[in-house]
Amino acid sequence: MPLYEYQCEVCSNIEESIQKINVEEIECPICNNTAKRIISLSSFELKGGGWYKDGYSSNTPKKTLDNSTDTE
Repeated sequence: MPLYEYQCEVCSNIEESIQKINVEEIECPICNNTAKRIISLSSFELKGGGWYKDGYSSNTPKKTLDNSTDTE
């Protein structure tokens, strides 16, 4: 199950909770009022080598093969 963040409507407390995808509201552990799910930042980060570091973000121009034939 995914980890979601919920914010209380009364005390503005933000709580992390592992819930099913269809759970939109939980009970605030501080004031026992309704806490609604909020959109939060993900922790996605590209590390090490791979397509992003090696080729996709490179500022150097890529070499192209010249497949043209000269017939004179």
